[in-house]
Amino acid sequence: MFKFRLEPLITIRDNALKEQQAELAKAYDARRQLEELQDTIKMQLAANAEEGRRLMQPGQAVDVNRLLGLRRQEMFLSNDYQQLTEQIKGVDEVIEMRRNAVMLANRNLKIVEKLKEKRYEKYQDEEQHKEAVLMDEIAGIRR
Repeated sequence: MFKFRLEPLITIRDNALKEQQAELAKAYDARRQLEELQDTIKMQLAANAEEGRRLMQPGQAVDVNRLLGLRRQEMFLSNDYQQLTEQIKGVDEVIEMRRNAVMLANRNLKIVEKLKEKRYEKYQDEEQHKEAVLMDEIAGIRR
């Protein structure tokens, strides 16, 4: 019966790969959330612009305080949007690092799995050789 003595190492490396994949998934989720916030800000900016156009229609009294409030809100939203853009850049760097860590963990796992396959093939060859020797002995005894 074939017994690979480095089986615990495969388990450890497989667990490490799964952990790295989970961390990468968290980073992708964080990026998605930041993008959703950016989309929300874009919609708010568009709504503010539409409100400003509506307030500036000809023939209506201009509410200067409301326009100033919209402009102030637009500045805050634009600032928030820029901050989110910077955060996304940072998350992208984290994603790249974690993607590299996943690739490394996967490579380390594949190395041990390949070693296991080679050892199993060697085991099978040895077993076939033993069986051939046994058959030769049986054939020699019968003669």
